[in-house]
Amino acid sequence: MRIIHRFIIISLLLGVAVHLTGCLHYGQYSLRSESPPVASIDPDYFHTDPSPLSPRILSQRDRDGYTVQKLQFKHHVAFLYLPDRIQRGPAVIIHPITQGEYFTKQMAHFFAQAGYICLRFQSHGHLLLAKNSDDALTSFESLLKDDVMDVMEGIDWLDAQSFVDRDRIGIIGVSMGAIISSVVTGADPRIRAGVFILGGGDLAGILFSSTEPSVVSLRNRIEEEEDLTPEELRAEIGRRLRNVDPLTYASRLDPNRILMIDAYFDHVIRRRYAMALWKAAGEPSMVMLPTGHYSAALFMDYAQRLALDHFQKVFGLQKK
Repeated sequence: MRIIHRFIIISLLLGVAVHLTGCLHYGQYSLRSESPPVASIDPDYFHTDPSPLSPRILSQRDRDGYTVQKLQFKHHVAFLYLPDRIQRGPAVIIHPITQGEYFTKQMAHFFAQAGYICLRFQSHGHLLLAKNSDDALTSFESLLKDDVMDVMEGIDWLDAQSFVDRDRIGIIGVSMGAIISSVVTGADPRIRAGVFILGGGDLAGILFSSTEPSVVSLRNRIEEEEDLTPEELRAEIGRRLRNVDPLTYASRLDPNRILMIDAYFDHVIRRRYAMALWKAAGEPSMVMLPTGHYSAALFMDYAQRLALDHFQKVFGLQKK
């Protein structure tokens, strides 16, 4: 019981801190980052079939106020949340953490109940898959590329549906999902608004600085496979991952349509890399939670409310 009481007290204190800080609009910020110069964009890197096949429906179930369909895209499984009696409405794509569905499931239900069509992609453990492959760095790049291309395929499909308002398609990503979502938003102009939660830019810097065991394990595997000094290895990772690095696409982001939610004490994706993306993206609205990467889970309800408010504002759907 004493542990429970402490948890409740800490949660309340953190909640008060968030409400006190509110939405932080950073002005001039002393950016301490080793971020590389923004790379040029390869226009053919995310080349997709102009006439993609519709996803296969694997299952369907009714919920209170909406229907959920399980869909099979080219590489990934996704879930479509379709509000009842909707004729044409806004849509939001939701991309998950590296491994786990709890928070993005919660977000999808929240947005469906708010009248949004949701396309939630399923996670499948990129870091572990890459670490266990024969070429960890190549595998990691390929997995990230597949993620981005599957989201673009999802956009293609949503764009063709009569019940989707194609001028109001947004995206939310959490952690690794925020990295994917920021790349998609910069690479595909059909995404009209984005919310990036616990993300950042400069993948080489993130890989080299993170204390997350799965990231450290992947980094160690890459170091074993590449006969390079640490400085050479970092440069090589930056070069090899530039086409899937959010910093490459940041200049294409409209800061008026972006919301970033990050954690001040994050040791998985360190604050300097969140700020690097914020700066490169034109300093969009940003909320900095007084937490670490995992303790930010205490504020996911708060984050999804901020996300909904952001989409309502950008899409012009606020109540008058």
